[in-house]
Amino acid sequence: MKNSNFKLPLVLILMLYSLLSVYIVYEQATDANAIDLQRQEERHLRMLEGNSEFFNPWQYRMFSTVVTEGFYRVIHAIVPTVDRTQCFLLFRFLQNLLIFFVADYYFRALAVHNPLLRLVGVTLLGVSMAHSVFQSDLSFNTYFDILFYVLGALLILREKYVWLIPLMAVAAFNRETSALIPAMLVVLHINWPKLSIPKPVLLYGLASGLVFVFVFVGVRLYYGFQPAEGIHGMRSITDYLIFNLKFFRMYPELIGTLLIVPFVIVFYLKRLPAVIQKWFWLVCPIWFVIHLCYSTAVETRLFLVPQALIFIPALLILVEGWYTNSLQVQRDAV
Repeated sequence: MKNSNFKLPLVLILMLYSLLSVYIVYEQATDANAIDLQRQEERHLRMLEGNSEFFNPWQYRMFSTVVTEGFYRVIHAIVPTVDRTQCFLLFRFLQNLLIFFVADYYFRALAVHNPLLRLVGVTLLGVSMAHSVFQSDLSFNTYFDILFYVLGALLILREKYVWLIPLMAVAAFNRETSALIPAMLVVLHINWPKLSIPKPVLLYGLASGLVFVFVFVGVRLYYGFQPAEGIHGMRSITDYLIFNLKFFRMYPELIGTLLIVPFVIVFYLKRLPAVIQKWFWLVCPIWFVIHLCYSTAVETRLFLVPQALIFIPALLILVEGWYTNSLQVQRDAV
């Protein structure tokens, strides 16, 4: 672009993000393969009572339940005619907006300078979210997980390491899957030949990791520990893995959620910045193995974290790099 200071007006961005968020909430609320909103409210109330369905791990993921209940009570006190379902839908709408704005800042921190390209990235993320509703309710904790991972990555890139400590207190109370955030800080600064880590990085990494462990253990002590049990009584890694690999619908659902972006990134991985490569090798193998071996992978919202954290920003970096190189070739040819 000729104008290097080109910017999208904030009002336009807010309008576009709002349209995208409305579409996502619409899909979650109306898709025939999603969990209906009445059952969503029933599950919410059971968690407040400490008697959650699929107790381990659902009962231990209390952050989103507490926040959404507080949101409902505030809104209900102002507008008594509003019910929980309406508040939940509004909350999901606002949650999407927050994810989109933080994702934009994250893309910018990765040196994706073109605002239109960042908008494309947010749009891709929105499409992925809208196409991940199979057997999904509003899934507040899943979307908070996306938010906390992207926010954690942004804090790391901006070297605001101290903020990882309170972030991990909240993230661990939300979902145990946030455990890799402290490792993202450490792996980025390891000197592999010497196996050395800068002292401040090590201290903040350990501190945020210990906070995660403290919350992880504490919430289980508070509610009491129960063995994990999935649908159809599945308990073992073998049960989950066989179920997932044999469930044909998982494959088109994964493509519908992740699109073809992961294939492109794997093919061009070595062309990407070191930060993306390191986070790819830290997050993606662990994430995919764990969710194939210990979850129902056809619920493809579970794979939105690597999509938002690695795959989409990596694609934007590749596109912007190609565009910049093309412009340079044109200038050199003149």
